Amino acid sequence: MTRMRAALSTERGREVGVCIALVVAVLWHMAPLLAPGFASTAMVGTDSYRSHDWLEVAKFEHYARTSLLEWGVLPLWNPLLAGGIAQFTHPSDGSTSPFILSSVLLGETLGMKLNVALALLVGTLGLYALLRRGLDVSRSGAFAGALVYAWSGWLPARVAVGFYEVCLLAAVPALLALWTLPGALEVRRRRWVLAALLLWALAIQLQLAMPILVLLMGLYVLFRAAQQRVAGERMDGTLALGGLAILAVAGLLGGIKFLPMLDALNAGRFRKLTEYPLHPDAWYASFGQLWYGLFHHVPNNPLLDRDGNPRIQEYMTLMPGLGGVLLCAVGLPLAFRRRQAAPWAALGVVFLWLSFGPHAPLDGFRPLTHLPFFSSMRGPLRYLNWPVLLVIALCAAVGFDAVKRVLERAPGAIGGRAGPLLLGALLVAQLPAALDSRTLYRSSFLYPIEDLPTPDPLYSEGIHGTSAGGAHRLNLRKYVNVRRGVPTIYDPEDLPMKVGAQPRYRLSPTGDDLQEVAYVGEAWLASRAGLTAPASAGTARLESYRAQRVHVSWDAVGPSTVMLNQNGVDGWTCGDHPVSAAARDKWGLLGFEVEAGSGGVDCVWRPRLLGAGIALSGLGVLALVSLWPWRRLKPTGRRAT
Repeated sequence: MTRMRAALSTERGREVGVCIALVVAVLWHMAPLLAPGFASTAMVGTDSYRSHDWLEVAKFEHYARTSLLEWGVLPLWNPLLAGGIAQFTHPSDGSTSPFILSSVLLGETLGMKLNVALALLVGTLGLYALLRRGLDVSRSGAFAGALVYAWSGWLPARVAVGFYEVCLLAAVPALLALWTLPGALEVRRRRWVLAALLLWALAIQLQLAMPILVLLMGLYVLFRAAQQRVAGERMDGTLALGGLAILAVAGLLGGIKFLPMLDALNAGRFRKLTEYPLHPDAWYASFGQLWYGLFHHVPNNPLLDRDGNPRIQEYMTLMPGLGGVLLCAVGLPLAFRRRQAAPWAALGVVFLWLSFGPHAPLDGFRPLTHLPFFSSMRGPLRYLNWPVLLVIALCAAVGFDAVKRVLERAPGAIGGRAGPLLLGALLVAQLPAALDSRTLYRSSFLYPIEDLPTPDPLYSEGIHGTSAGGAHRLNLRKYVNVRRGVPTIYDPEDLPMKVGAQPRYRLSPTGDDLQEVAYVGEAWLASRAGLTAPASAGTARLESYRAQRVHVSWDAVGPSTVMLNQNGVDGWTCGDHPVSAAARDKWGLLGFEVEAGSGGVDCVWRPRLLGAGIALSGLGVLALVSLWPWRRLKPTGRRAT
C-alpha cells in the first residue's frame, strides 16, 4: 500500500491514476451493453428499424467467422445473399480489419459490442492525451473534457440506431492526438506509424465517415497554417506531411480491401444520390432541434417516413450533459484566444454550420457533394455532428480550467480545493444525462436471435406487434437466413447489381416472401445454344458452397452448359471448363460448358483486382517500416535512478 501511494504521488503515477479513473468511467457507462450473458446473446432490439444497420454488418461478421474458422479462407464470396454477392468488396464487410478478431473468437454478438467499447476506451484516453499535451490543459481539466466525451449520449444513440460503422468513430481522438501532439521529429514519426495502424483498422468499416475525417484533418491543417501566417511565422509543413503520411500508409495497408471494393462500387454506381438529401434526419432543421439534441436522445415530435418509422431519432443526439454544455459555453470564447485550442474551436463552428445544410443561411455542404463519396451521403448529419461533440468536450476542458482558476482565488477551503470541488460538481451535473443515455445500450439489444420466430412473422416495429412498415425487417430476415444457411434473394443496398439467381426465398423490398415460379434447382444442365433445360440433358448437383468455392457435379448426355444459381459476375473460374458468357449475358447466372459424361469441379471466384490490392498492402508494410525511425532516441531529462 505504501509503495502504491508513493507511485501515485509521482507525476507519472498521477497521470496513470487519472487514466484508470477514465477507464472505470467508460466501463460504468457501457456496463449495460457488456452485462454478462446479455452481451453474448442479445442481438435485436424492440424493433428491427433500429437493428437494421447493425444486422447489416452482423450477417457479414457471422459468415466471415464461419469461413475463417470452419473453412480456413477469407469470405471473398457469399453464396447466401442476393444470389451470391462479393462479400469481400462490400463496404460493410470487415474481414480484413483487426476488429474482425473479436467476432471470430467470441461470435459477432459479443464481438461487435466489444469493438464499440474498445473504440470508446481508446478514444477517451486519446482525448485526454490531446488535452494534456496538445492543448496544455490541466490534469483535472483534461479529465473533465474526456469525461464529457465518454459519458455523452452520442455513442449510445448510434448503438441504439444500429449504426455500427459510425460507432467506431469514437476512437478517432486517439488518432488525432497521435497526429498533432508536439515533439521531436523522430517521436512524431513513431506516433504517425501508430496513427496509420489505428486508421487502417478503423477505415475498413468507417465507410462514409472517412471523408468527414479527411475533411476534419484538412481543415485543421488550414487553420494552423492561417495562425502561422497571421503571427508572421514561417509556415511549417510537418503537420500536413504527417497527415498525408498517415492517410497514405493506412490506404496502402488496406489496399487488399479498398482496391477491389472501389472497383465494385464504381461498377455498381455506389449509391449516387439523384436528389439533394432533404429528409428530416439529414440535418438540424433549426436551433430548436440542436438544443433538443444537446439534452435528449429521442425527440418528442418524431416525423414518420412512408414505412411508419420515425425519421428523426438518434442521429441528431449529442447529449454532452448539463455540465459539459455549461463548461463549453465558458470555454468556447476562451478557446479562440488560446493558440493551441483556436483551430479546434474553429473546426467546431465549421462542422456545426455544415450540420444545418440547406437550413443554414448559406449551405456549406452542397459544394462538398461534388467530391467523391460526399454525394453518397443520405444523412450527412449522421457523420457531421461527431466533430461537434469532440469540440464541445475540448472546449469544456478549457472552460473547466477557467472556472477552476477563478475558484482558486476564493479564500478558505474553496480556494484550496477548487479542482476536486469543481470535479465533484461536474460529476453531479453529468450523471442525469449519463444515466439516461446508458439505458440505450441495454434497450438496443433485448432478444437473442434464437428466441425470435423464424421465419415468419418478424415485424418491422416491435418484434411481437405489427406496424405500417416492412422494409427495415429485411436485414433481420437476411441475418436469420445466413445463420440457418438458407440462400436469400434481395436487392442489395450498397452494390446495385443484376440479380439473376433464384434461390429458395426471395424477399421483396417490403420484406415479404415472394414465390419463385421459375425456380428449377440450385444446379441444372442446359443446352449450349438456347440455355434451356431439356428433360433428356442429364442431371447436375450443387454439392456444397463454401465462401468463394462452389463444388458441382454433373452427368451429361451430350455437350451441355452446367447452370448454377449464383450470380455470374466477372471473376469466376471453373477448372478447365470455359465459363459461359451466354449464361451471364442472358440470365445473369454462372454457367460453364461440359462435354458428355460425368464429372465434378470447383468453381472459384476471385475479385478482379485482388492481386493488385495485395501488392498495395505489401507496399503499405514497406511504407510503415520506412516511416518508423529505427535509430535509438536520445534520452531527455535526468536518468531515473
